[in-house]
Amino acid sequence: MSKIITIAGQNGGAGKSVTAVNLATAFALYEQKTLLVDFDPKGLATRWAGPDDMVGSLSITTVLTAKSRIRETVSHTEFNFLDIIPSDFDLFQAGLKLSKIKGNENILRLLLKEVKNEYDLILIDTPSSFEFLFISAVLAADDLLVCMGPDAGCLHDYENLLKTVKYVKLVHDRSVNIAGLLFNRCDNKEMINQLIKHNEIDGDIESRILKTVIPRDDTIETAIRLNIPAVLENIKSPAVQAYLNAANEILDKCVKGV
Repeated sequence: MSKIITIAGQNGGAGKSVTAVNLATAFALYEQKTLLVDFDPKGLATRWAGPDDMVGSLSITTVLTAKSRIRETVSHTEFNFLDIIPSDFDLFQAGLKLSKIKGNENILRLLLKEVKNEYDLILIDTPSSFEFLFISAVLAADDLLVCMGPDAGCLHDYENLLKTVKYVKLVHDRSVNIAGLLFNRCDNKEMINQLIKHNEIDGDIESRILKTVIPRDDTIETAIRLNIPAVLENIKSPAVQAYLNAANEILDKCVKGV
């Protein structure tokens, strides 16, 4: 059964797009047929994971504006089990127009039905805002994976995310599960424990934190500069190994129900 996981993380530096790309490639290495949907006008996931020969000018924007079918925008990557739907900055303008009509928030969920059963996993990278595009990505999701950084700002944004999930339930009558919180740029769990200890936060946060944390690692910065997934830079690096472990943990939680 296919699962749609939306990557959430509003705080700058939480590593949302980096996580989307590197988890998507990790799932592909585990031979999970994966589709990465870049739903962020910045298009970072497209730049880092997309092949050079992507489908011309077709993107998630042309799907939203009824200029193409969603299947037509899918591009294969150099990973056998990973495809991508690219983004571009025109997505920002398309989102503004769509947001003016009530009910359009469900558009991404409805569009993904065309290809959902062709994949084991669909990952959605999202913009850093709580506006139309992000709400659409939340409504499309079966589960949310929340990216966190080692600073108090991420806890504040997590509280706002909880309010957004409640809003989605109240207004759209759709329950979305928070599958886990993945901490980036953390050298050890003690950093997380100290962060939570000194900040009042939702009581369930500790049970939602993934066992795996992504450490600081120059491999990630190098991969970003080279516009490639980190696994292609150094599969043995600590961060890449952590992403592989996190992918396994998420598979257990979201797919196998362990």
